[in-house]
Amino acid sequence: MGRAQAKRRLLLALLGASALMVEPRAALSAPAGDDLAAGFATPPNSAKPRVWWHWMSGNVSAEGARLDLDWMRRIGVGGVHAFSGGKLPEPIVVDKPIPFMSPEWRAIFRQALTQARAADMEVGIAGSPGWSETGGPWVTPADAMKKYVWSETTVDGGGTAPLALPAPPRTSGGFQGAKTGKSAVEAYGEAAVFAYPTPPLETAPAAPLWTTQAGPATLAETVPGASTEGLSLKLAPAQGETEAWLEARFPTVVTLGAVSLSVQFGTRLIIEAETAPGVFKAVGEGVVEATSGPLAHGAPQQTLAFTPVSTQRLRLRFAAPPEDFQPPVAKMMGRPKQVSYAISRLALRTGARIDGFEAKAGFSPSAHEGQPQAAIPVGALIDPAKVVDLTGKLRHDGTLDWTPPKGRWTIVRLGWSLTGAVNAPAEPGATGLEVDKLDAAAVGRYLAHYLDLYQQASGDALGPKGVQTLLTDSWEAGVQNWTPAMLAEFRARRGYDPTPWLPVLTGRLVQSADASERFLFDFRQTLKDLVVDNHYAVLARALKARGMGYYTEVQGDYPRAIVDGMTAKARADIPTAEFWYRPWSTAPGQPPLKADLEEAASAAHVYGKPLVAAEALTVAAMQDPWSFSPAMLKPVADEIFAHGVNRILMHESHMQPLVDAKPGLGLFIFGQYFNRNETWAEQAGPWVSYLSRTSYMLQQGRFVADVAYFYGEERNLTELFKDRVNTDAPRGYAYDYINPEALLTLLSVKDGRLVTPSGMSYRVLFLPDTVRRLSLPALRKIRALVADGAVLVGKRPVGGLGMASPDGEVAKLADEIWGDGAPGRSLGQGRVYADLASALAAEKVAPDVAFGDAAAGADLLTLHRRTADADLYFVSNQSAEPRALDAVFRVEGRAPELWRAETGQRQALSYEQTGGGVRTRLDLAGHDAVFVVFDKPARQTAWTAPPRQASPLATLEGPWRVGFEAKRGAPDSAVFDKLISWPEAADPGIRYFSGVATYQKDVRIQRGWLKAGRRIELDLGEVKELASVSVNGKPVATAWHAPYRVDITDALKPGKNALAIAVANLWPNRLIGDKQPGAKPVAFAPVSPYRAGSALLPSGLLGPVRLVGVASSLRAEP
Repeated sequence: MGRAQAKRRLLLALLGASALMVEPRAALSAPAGDDLAAGFATPPNSAKPRVWWHWMSGNVSAEGARLDLDWMRRIGVGGVHAFSGGKLPEPIVVDKPIPFMSPEWRAIFRQALTQARAADMEVGIAGSPGWSETGGPWVTPADAMKKYVWSETTVDGGGTAPLALPAPPRTSGGFQGAKTGKSAVEAYGEAAVFAYPTPPLETAPAAPLWTTQAGPATLAETVPGASTEGLSLKLAPAQGETEAWLEARFPTVVTLGAVSLSVQFGTRLIIEAETAPGVFKAVGEGVVEATSGPLAHGAPQQTLAFTPVSTQRLRLRFAAPPEDFQPPVAKMMGRPKQVSYAISRLALRTGARIDGFEAKAGFSPSAHEGQPQAAIPVGALIDPAKVVDLTGKLRHDGTLDWTPPKGRWTIVRLGWSLTGAVNAPAEPGATGLEVDKLDAAAVGRYLAHYLDLYQQASGDALGPKGVQTLLTDSWEAGVQNWTPAMLAEFRARRGYDPTPWLPVLTGRLVQSADASERFLFDFRQTLKDLVVDNHYAVLARALKARGMGYYTEVQGDYPRAIVDGMTAKARADIPTAEFWYRPWSTAPGQPPLKADLEEAASAAHVYGKPLVAAEALTVAAMQDPWSFSPAMLKPVADEIFAHGVNRILMHESHMQPLVDAKPGLGLFIFGQYFNRNETWAEQAGPWVSYLSRTSYMLQQGRFVADVAYFYGEERNLTELFKDRVNTDAPRGYAYDYINPEALLTLLSVKDGRLVTPSGMSYRVLFLPDTVRRLSLPALRKIRALVADGAVLVGKRPVGGLGMASPDGEVAKLADEIWGDGAPGRSLGQGRVYADLASALAAEKVAPDVAFGDAAAGADLLTLHRRTADADLYFVSNQSAEPRALDAVFRVEGRAPELWRAETGQRQALSYEQTGGGVRTRLDLAGHDAVFVVFDKPARQTAWTAPPRQASPLATLEGPWRVGFEAKRGAPDSAVFDKLISWPEAADPGIRYFSGVATYQKDVRIQRGWLKAGRRIELDLGEVKELASVSVNGKPVATAWHAPYRVDITDALKPGKNALAIAVANLWPNRLIGDKQPGAKPVAFAPVSPYRAGSALLPSGLLGPVRLVGVASSLRAEP
């Protein structure tokens, strides 16, 4: 039997054989019964979505702000987060741009604040001008983001001549002297000076001769150990080839151990050494990430190390990276055609180096595992006991008050300079340096100034009665790896002096490859801690002191910052994620963004925060702006909800400064375009109500999960799941991620369950296969939890992390926990397993929800929350196909009801009480989503609800009278003999129409159709895109997604009835029409990619339109 088949049978067997194991309902508070239903019918403001409101490039006006907010209030938006930005390609459409924080800007902001607060709408602001991250023109160079830089001097000891140490580069940029900073402002500070005996294998041979497949190359400045700033070399493959090569030929044999380089595009590098005349052998290979250009994400320099080899000729072969290599924005921009290999930095290294040391030392947000370096000759290593601290010996003129002993010495002058990061995208007058995220005092000064600006702009209204919240967006400030207090912070946090290990920061190996890697782990861990403590925690405390709440995203769609995202989000009042409607820079399925959602949700659950927010439905619409309807967005919104989010932050709504110029301005290519100029703006209320009702339900009670998923101490979740979706937990079992901090400080054991002070409770602690190494504090805590009664699932670690966790001690402790590895091994009151599915079966933990048809259930996402009085399951069908299947919910003694967030309707479901829970039948339309609510005791063992019985009553044929929205280029009205898509019309005004058109028809209703117990539905068939139905002048409902059915019973009367169906399509058709030869523009879209030949979108009421009689469903079990 295959493994997958065996796992499936195991789970199915659990439903019938397992005891029903349910988390206790202790200390749960939430609305009960009628209160829950009342909140569902009319959600409170806390459940309503917030909108990101962008004020860009001075394109603002008082009347535009007033109209924007009034529309948002009408459709049920609960608040706005105001972003003031600039520098995106956006024309100025107002007579006079109004700069950020000018007197006119402040007056408009104060008016908007007053209007929004009068409507009980939340008003929030971004963490800086622009949206990333925390920076502005008031940040001084001393307070800005920093990197470490260094210079090296190699001397022969025993002399008496004064030593002059060259100053490290002052350049603003990402690495050493690279001028890559967005700000040219420079600053420099000293950090340390140290010396060590130069390893014998580090030599300085004569420069090599360089050749390529095209002939000799001039790279005379590229000598072993030297760096080539400003190198510009393009290697073009030969005709018909895909690879290029570059070869170095030395006058004599040299011992080489690494290559350091920078490339514009990602490349696969194969390093070959000549081992016999004309015979080359591969000695190293790796993928070098892009370090410049639009796809840049790797460290500015990347070192590929290999076991030192003695040779006269070294050849570098450049090839296209693997197909699964996914640099950022590659999905949007497309993978570049590799026509050449552009090299901007290149150095060959004698001796030995740490593979990828730059990323591990904090020059990149991701630190990949290096190449195995088992055979490092002693002559390439540095003895930490011989590293001499000369920091106090450096004179002001750069000379050194020290005479080196005999022998060859390398002296390193370590300092810091700026990364050159600026807040963006902001107006020029609001752009400045990003603040040092590792310096608590600098962050405090930054925020105090920034909030003072808003306090003045708002009339001293910060806090509950004014600007209520601040949000820091996903980190787009680049990395930093130094702050003036770095060495002191390292000593305090890691417990040892870093000075003997500082050569590691230049790529050298101190003592051994293993010891050097441990130091680098400790170094990055210090950076992570400082970002949390001195940036996110400082912001949270300062905002709280002003009476404001705090949202924060962290990594977003790709590893961006050297920080554990869950720990950082836990400092906020509302942990926040982002999730795009369309993939931007991620693998299919957006795995890192799913991890980002679950990270935010886990932070909220584990740390006891009731709200989880998400920047939602962002899209890079390079070719198709204004082409998104609620029906298209809904399945993605449902996916966001199913991963734990309960507050939507709608991206985005550009302020429309002009009163009647539509569709107006967008945020460059970034949508979706949710503003008062949308074609369906006045029909958006039901869509917003759906989001609000769903959020309300997901804000109740507490999340239910069986698995506490500890993801380790090395990588953050966005990096772990950059390329794959987490499928480690068997279907039907939910999990929360557990970060190292929560493991050490929040988890304990009660009655055999893992619990947190927030009230979360889990059945097992799971260590995935990616957790290969653990620190001793983490391992000790795991042992203590198991001894107290926890169930542990995972494999024993292969070693420790950092200097304080030697492998020997880790192995000894692992022996105590895992022993001989027998499944279910006992330790104290707990047990240890290797496989998660087997552990859950052995512990008799039934799936929380299971579907009878596993294949059909694969398209369903579920989420379970529990209150003191109810169990609430959110079920989302992510398929466009309908699903009808049995489901078993792990609930005991309660009857299920189906609650629909689109309408607020509730109905009883059939059920059967079983040993594994409650079985019911779900009939879900394509992209349907429902709540299955257990809030009342079951009155019997089984009950069958009457089935939906639908009978056709009439098909409504033409003619239809159709009236078109004014000022959109269409005739006032037309008669359709039959229903057609508008682009099929002969009249170009209709063919290119975008807006709302109202279909009218008189319909005769037979008296017998209106009998008791029957409802009459209007089935509209296919609609592009929304339809608002009125009967006899009475608005009934808006159908905004399939199936487009509306219950019109209460508006009908026997005899003639006036039916009106107002249908909205999308903007592209009109924008395409405006590009036709000789067309007089109707729309106002200053930035539009559409052309005359762009494809028109199907539009209008397509039908068929039918009246259907439906037997009433029961509200509750009789």
